[in-house]
Amino acid sequence: MKHYTIYNNDQLIDYEISHRLAVTRRIHLEINKEGDLRVIAPKRMSRRAIHKTLQQRAGHVARFLIKARARQRDLPEYLYTSGEKHLFMGRPYPLDILECNGKRGTVSLVDECIQLMVPDLTPDSIKTRLENWYRQRAQQYFAERLAVYSQAAPWAEGELPPMRLRRMKRTWGSCSSKGVITLNPHLVKAPAECIDYVIAHEVCHLREHNHGKAFYALQERLYPGWREAKALLGDKGHIFLHM
Repeated sequence: MKHYTIYNNDQLIDYEISHRLAVTRRIHLEINKEGDLRVIAPKRMSRRAIHKTLQQRAGHVARFLIKARARQRDLPEYLYTSGEKHLFMGRPYPLDILECNGKRGTVSLVDECIQLMVPDLTPDSIKTRLENWYRQRAQQYFAERLAVYSQAAPWAEGELPPMRLRRMKRTWGSCSSKGVITLNPHLVKAPAECIDYVIAHEVCHLREHNHGKAFYALQERLYPGWREAKALLGDKGHIFLHM
């Protein structure tokens, strides 16, 4: 992949470009495992336009790199071995990995551990089974909490909106114009108050599809503790997203 350079005062900032069909409006910044800058751009955006945009916002790019690299240093290196701690509902639980016969295996909370009884002890297999377990628990718990907040929101008129799960790199939830609420299964690693905040937030979007004054009035009414929960997600969200 080709590398390009912008300047921020006397600092040289190298970057690479990745075009993605899912990105349609503006560029996004991220870093790779080595801490180098990767620019995610709309498919039709030219290299010259990307470079011009980055150079005009070089100070912002430099600040993004400092913050993103600091967050990357916070991330644990998961080996998927017994004793290694993984988050669930805001708490760290050690893995208890046991070999078993058969193909299916099980994952469950047992004696303050996440116990995996699996036929394949390779890290990739354990990671996949753990991710599937997170998704199953998220499906169940999110549906329960969505029912609670839908009942509490008069504008939902007692109806449970359709919900789906989708892994996302930057987003915890969304609400479509048709009222379908999409939630990130990684959110199940966060404390309960963060989960409630995101679900309440999306329920408010059933009425207000923006972030104007009317929306925040609904959010204050439905979940008054949203500011603290939002701050916690902003501070620790990169850890909850990490696998």
